Amino acid sequence: MGSTSKVQQSHSRVSRSDRNRVAILKMDHPSNSMNVVDDELLEELRQHCADIAIDDSVMGVVLASAKDDSFGAGADVSWLDVLAERPDIEDYLRRVHQLMLQIVKSPCPFVAAINGIAFGGALELALAAESIVAVPDAQIGLPESSLGLIPGGGGTQLIRRWLGTDDSLELMLSAKPMNAREAQARGLVTEIANHDTLLDVAIAKARSLALVRERRGWNIDATDAGMGAIERRRENTSDRSGRIYHSILDVVEVGILEGPEAGFAAERRAFLEALSSTESKAIRHLFLAQRDIKRRARLGDSKVATLGVIGAGQMGSGIMAVGVARGLELRLRDVDEEKLDLARTSLSKVLQHRFEDHAVIEERLLHVSTTIGWEGFEAADAVIEAVFELPELKRDVLRAVCSNVSSDALIGTNTSAIPIHTLATSVANPERFIGTHFFSPVDRMDFVELVPHAGTSTESVVRAATLASQLGKTSIVVADKPGFFTSRVYARWLLEGVRLLLEGFSITTIDAAALSVGFPIGPMQAYDEATLDLVMMASITQVAEPVMSKRIDVNLLRDTLSQLMSAGVLGRRFGCGFYDYREGRRIGVNSNVSTVLNVSPSKGSAAQVEERLLLSFATECFLCWDDGTLCHPSDGDVAGVLAIGFPRRLGGPFRWADDLGASSIVSMCHDCGIDAFAPGATVTEFVHSGRRFAELPRRVSLYPLDAKKR
Repeated sequence: MGSTSKVQQSHSRVSRSDRNRVAILKMDHPSNSMNVVDDELLEELRQHCADIAIDDSVMGVVLASAKDDSFGAGADVSWLDVLAERPDIEDYLRRVHQLMLQIVKSPCPFVAAINGIAFGGALELALAAESIVAVPDAQIGLPESSLGLIPGGGGTQLIRRWLGTDDSLELMLSAKPMNAREAQARGLVTEIANHDTLLDVAIAKARSLALVRERRGWNIDATDAGMGAIERRRENTSDRSGRIYHSILDVVEVGILEGPEAGFAAERRAFLEALSSTESKAIRHLFLAQRDIKRRARLGDSKVATLGVIGAGQMGSGIMAVGVARGLELRLRDVDEEKLDLARTSLSKVLQHRFEDHAVIEERLLHVSTTIGWEGFEAADAVIEAVFELPELKRDVLRAVCSNVSSDALIGTNTSAIPIHTLATSVANPERFIGTHFFSPVDRMDFVELVPHAGTSTESVVRAATLASQLGKTSIVVADKPGFFTSRVYARWLLEGVRLLLEGFSITTIDAAALSVGFPIGPMQAYDEATLDLVMMASITQVAEPVMSKRIDVNLLRDTLSQLMSAGVLGRRFGCGFYDYREGRRIGVNSNVSTVLNVSPSKGSAAQVEERLLLSFATECFLCWDDGTLCHPSDGDVAGVLAIGFPRRLGGPFRWADDLGASSIVSMCHDCGIDAFAPGATVTEFVHSGRRFAELPRRVSLYPLDAKKR
């Protein structure tokens, strides 16, 4: 495209170089692997815009990134708490919007050259441009609603320069990214270019736009169409959609009816309200806690190249599929050829869902082999046993594994509750053995619980955390206690559902209360999904009996479930559980349940049910902290939300307790029954000291990487 005619001294965030009368502004955060939109970057962009506006030698501008594979990811979430405390926050947001308008109205057309991820504030900068050129694998999105926020850099208004109201709302409300092809089809990307030609294409686009001198308008659909899209969203929403959902609709409506300036002002007000809300603070806490966990997992050096998986059932085939999708060499073993065939079919579906390019799918399939023998397992760096949850079967398989893999291969057992130390005796060199509790479906549940036994080496814990990271999973390390963390807490929550049922609350009241406070599923429906016999084995026999019998009447709950099972209440798979099913679809409540139980209807309120479901879950978490099951309360928050469904908007059980205060928690426990809802020693101590879970130090005895600085 010609030689460089002007190069300016690089700033700390944005550097400028000119080529063929096009100013190239490259963002490059010096201390981050990805560009973040902060004070310095915005101020430097503002100054560059001012300089370019009076520079007659410039006819167009390209906004690009100096990072190899990303355009930018918006604001650093950890900075938002600092932003919220700024006395000039309203003026700050106003200046951000003025910069966006400065780009929109610039005499020289801007072209955004997106070379990878463009999220949040970084995408908002691109939306202020006249054209967006992107590489084929670019990912574009406005994920703010997933943090309990709305776009605050003008995104609610700028997006409608590109998309109709319906598509604009979908991008903001779903918080899901678009790939470049989809974005181009919808009109959000004007051109796709390869990585090596991206800058040249963007420069040519800027020059051509300067010659045409036409500018992009604000509303690409008529007022009636825009308002119609908003009304449809309002009609189809529910109380569970949340405040942010409605806030985005309201702000977009202002822009449609009163114009972009009024829309920007409405956006500022709504953003400030959301930023200071308890909900957003809780969700941001969860995001940062998960990010912290992932950072610690990446501190390990020993990565797995070849992974062996034993058992081609739902869990084993799921682990295999995720490993293949993430680029590992995989060996899958099962004694049943039919199961191996089903696993290969499942793998193909997972790969087709993840990758559009057929060539990529074919390449991935070259890295997996299945066998009824042990071929290839001698080369495995790690092996995960994922056979049925029967202790003796697992011991037999683990002994066979040790005879067919190298002496230093990491060995994991996938189990939800079997004590790891009872299986370790079957493993040669047990210091390399660890529990790996994956969650179903494995390709969608991005979480794994790591459970070392007393003899697991430091190196093996680190290796297991690194493997989890390679598989794209968030992992926490927990102690080898009955039910570990997640199965124990989930068991207590499930049993509370039956306790409420025995007190006369209806199935629909219980499940509706769970959904109302933010659980993704109610306990009675959860019984049906898991089947009652599995709950009986995993939640009662393995967890509740050894851990909870002094606090709740476990024998009564066991007898109740046995009575229901004898009456045919078995679960969804059998067509009849707490709900009736036809061809797998729920068709209504099973009226036989109330007949079998024969209890009088409760006079209690739905609010009481909501409180007890939250408290049963949370108090078990508090007891897990007291007995040393967890490394840190924030680990429990992440696991509680990601793995077993604690309401995300509350930020996790420990964050919820911190927000309510220890005194409130203890008072609620007394109201609900202090034996069944024991707050634990730590919460009780907090009542007197005023401390919070967030202030507690990490325990490093379970997970050595916790001792390393972030």
